[in-house]
Amino acid sequence: MDYVILAAGLGSRFQKEGEKAPKPLVRLMGQPMIGRLVKILASCNAGVIHIVANSRMPELVEYLSELQKEVDVPLVVRPIISDNSYYSLSEAAAGLKGKFIGMTVDAIFANDEFRRYVEAVEAMPDGSVLMGLTRFVDDESPLYARMSAEGEVVDYRYGGEPFAEGTIVSAGLYGLSAEAMKTAAGVRYPESLSDFQRVLAAETDIKVLSFEFSKALDVDCGHDREVAEAFLREVNGETEVK
Repeated sequence: MDYVILAAGLGSRFQKEGEKAPKPLVRLMGQPMIGRLVKILASCNAGVIHIVANSRMPELVEYLSELQKEVDVPLVVRPIISDNSYYSLSEAAAGLKGKFIGMTVDAIFANDEFRRYVEAVEAMPDGSVLMGLTRFVDDESPLYARMSAEGEVVDYRYGGEPFAEGTIVSAGLYGLSAEAMKTAAGVRYPESLSDFQRVLAAETDIKVLSFEFSKALDVDCGHDREVAEAFLREVNGETEVK
């Protein structure tokens, strides 16, 4: 399984709190969050890990170069400058064939659930995608999903109120394929990663299947980090790396 990590964001909320490190290097459980994530993916049947990094973060590119010495999985780093998260995804996934899993650098999940998700993506039918969802909402503006009676995602809405069918949101984990990327871009060029998901669900014939995580979250500020670390200690038994 190939993986794509989106790590091009500056982490503006962390910066406002006085954090000097770029977001991918903010420490989580005592280690840079991107290093922690790469090591998890390396243990989950990884073929290649593709990382899109902000070219204005030379310290991140340098860190990833050193990290490559610690993991056996190839890291393909693509430095870019972009404010469009879909563009970041498409750049990181350029040249990929078949299935892969994309995620943002701050994706937090239970490792056992994630391994089951990887197996489900590997088994998903051709012509479909498998999006991670959760009913745990800990975001001011979540990406709500609208579900069909058959359990497929048929639409997304960013912020505001949930759909009448129930409250379920994107978990920030995307089981995709090169074919799905091409199909969505052929409809129209997405304005963002959330818009890309809406294009897939509401504007193409692709089946957007769902995999529900009991809890998944992201880390945008110091409070989020505290919540995430408590969660990781509980579900994964993680301890802080010294």
